Amino acid sequence: MLQFTKYINKIMAANISDTDVIIDTEGITVPECAHGPALMFVRYSGSDAGRRFFACSAFRDRKDCSFFQWCDEKVSQEKLEMRKVINKSMQPKYSHRQYRERFQLVLKGIHKKERQLCRTCGLFLLPDEEKEHEDHDILNKIDKAMLKLPSQLFTPLDNNRTYAQYLFSKKTVAFVLDQLKSLNKTHVICLGAPRIHEAIMNEETGTLKSYLLDLDFRYMQMYGPENFSRYNMFNHHFFDGERSVQFLTKFLTGCSHDQVVMVFDPPFGGMVEALSVSIRKISELWKSVTKAPTDLTLPILWFFPYFMEKRIIDSFKDFQMLDYKVDYDNHTLFRGDVKKHGSPVRIFTNIHPQKIKLSADEGYRFCAVCKRYSAKENIHCDVCDSCPTKYGATYRHCFKCNRCIKPSKEHCEVCRTCQLKGHSCDKPSQGCHICGALDHKRRECPEKGSQKASKRKRKWVENRSKKKMKC
Repeated sequence: MLQFTKYINKIMAANISDTDVIIDTEGITVPECAHGPALMFVRYSGSDAGRRFFACSAFRDRKDCSFFQWCDEKVSQEKLEMRKVINKSMQPKYSHRQYRERFQLVLKGIHKKERQLCRTCGLFLLPDEEKEHEDHDILNKIDKAMLKLPSQLFTPLDNNRTYAQYLFSKKTVAFVLDQLKSLNKTHVICLGAPRIHEAIMNEETGTLKSYLLDLDFRYMQMYGPENFSRYNMFNHHFFDGERSVQFLTKFLTGCSHDQVVMVFDPPFGGMVEALSVSIRKISELWKSVTKAPTDLTLPILWFFPYFMEKRIIDSFKDFQMLDYKVDYDNHTLFRGDVKKHGSPVRIFTNIHPQKIKLSADEGYRFCAVCKRYSAKENIHCDVCDSCPTKYGATYRHCFKCNRCIKPSKEHCEVCRTCQLKGHSCDKPSQGCHICGALDHKRRECPEKGSQKASKRKRKWVENRSKKKMKC
């Protein structure tokens, strides 16, 4: 439980910190790093509070991508030239075409007993290349059946904020494919969901077609440009530029708008605001190619932890969270067989929940009032008029807060809200991150960008503590 709590705090910290991403950069020259256009940020604390800067969109850790530039910084020509050299050095060793040519040589020219994959480099080896990788993790004797499952061949990249390749279990994959077919979908855009793409590509019936968009360059070996494009979901950057856009357009051409769906499995520590921009741009492409009515949006299945619900709903008002518990193979915190209450990962979707049928054999039931399938512990509340339980034991209604809460919480008369038993009232649990006021959130704060904000918040906390002591 402690490990799970630490993990949640880590994800929340990536999304709710003293730094915000600024989406609107119209009229501003945005620099690029090796992962495409940078994102603009603003920090609200410290000596540089209110000052804006550019940083890598994909990697939040400077160890993975060291790019950083103040927005008001005058960059010298020498530094610009050095940046070009660094960006080039961080690109994959080969182009998409070269990777495919190498893979065809491995597939057709090398016997299965002699096929090798360097799992350290994520590269299939040609004859005489073994010496260059002698100290690496080498996988030998790769047959064609193994080549159909690249997600099992490659070592998962589990950086929570960037790759987060926590791979769906077979049970979850089967569930997703069954739902897509029951919804009469034929064309699936897999955004960061390689295992779903892999399963569709291996299907013998051919009722589903898939296009994978992913940052992982290793898949350039396995799939041609007609099925895969290297893509950065945090800034809508296609690494092969317009060529990739043309292939994705071709994939969507000829099908009806209601035959297309997106399966989206981003890193759990990813910035929802940045991701939402990319989603909307892909949706615009879908609408343009398929001639979809202007009032429609691209159907999406978004896989994310339940505790990030508010961030998603803030960006997409028409999304709802399903009760289905999503299992992963290689993540101990998100495996249903090792979690008391099952995986905390859910599906957020703009498809009507009534259309996503959950099995009674797995404990789900249909709520006639909510017109959706609910988990067995998610009992309908007549006061809230909803099935309110998100995770764990059945929630109970608090008439003072006028909402349902976890049974582990109780109403605190000092905080005037429900808190965990034994919590500290001195620690503010809600309100504006910048000034501490309870009537608004950080994004609407009138002190946003002000260096006085942190001082105001400290003063507010001190005053709040004094009032509690009097109580």
